[in-house]
Amino acid sequence: MSRVNQHRIDPAVQKEVRRRSLKRIGRVLMFGMLVSVTATSAMWLNHKWSVGSWEIRADAPLKIAIDAQLKAMPNRDFLSTRPDLLRKLWLQRIPDLADVRITRILPDKLRIDADARVPVALWQDEQSRLHLFDGHGNIYRLLKKGESPDLPLLRIPEEKLDAARKMIVALAQHDAQKLSDLSEIRAGSRHWQIYFSRGVTWLIPQGDEGSMIERIKSLLQQPRWRNRYWRVDARLSSRWFIRPAGHGGVI
Repeated sequence: MSRVNQHRIDPAVQKEVRRRSLKRIGRVLMFGMLVSVTATSAMWLNHKWSVGSWEIRADAPLKIAIDAQLKAMPNRDFLSTRPDLLRKLWLQRIPDLADVRITRILPDKLRIDADARVPVALWQDEQSRLHLFDGHGNIYRLLKKGESPDLPLLRIPEEKLDAARKMIVALAQHDAQKLSDLSEIRAGSRHWQIYFSRGVTWLIPQGDEGSMIERIKSLLQQPRWRNRYWRVDARLSSRWFIRPAGHGGVI
């Protein structure tokens, strides 16, 4: 009868293997405990630093809109009220908001400084709806029922809005009074019709509008033209036609 030879493992080797296994298990357990403690602490801080109050510095309508956004939030914990997140959301949801700066004051307060868009004109679309139009060339919302801002009206195709914005900027640079008198801008196929108060009208070719406005302004500042109101037709490069704003012959 033969005996099967068995290889005996050195007890010292077995002990070392067990020690390494226990060490690995201990590291895993320790890591798990750290993750659990960290997650628990983060959840506690996230709740502890929930926003409970805020200070808004803005015009009244904008202040009301931002306040409503905060009050409507189902959860105002730390993560949900990160300044960068709130800024992005509000710029999307509040059309009249041009920019906002949000500062967190720990543990539970927000300080908010908001800038409103400044409309410079009304734009009438193809459906005759009126939109507010700002100085950066943005159509940012429809005019609300009951609103009646004293702004010039743009009756022009949407693709010409940027050119109209540049004309408004040029008027502001060369003649602030003319800008305040501006009533309406219309676009023909190749020219602009610019209407002011007191029957003053300018007809100018499309293209290089800023230079054309500067030339007309310079002309009307001369003594011969200064003290009356005129209709200026500058569509022809060879000759301009100037008429009294009320009625009269060509000059």
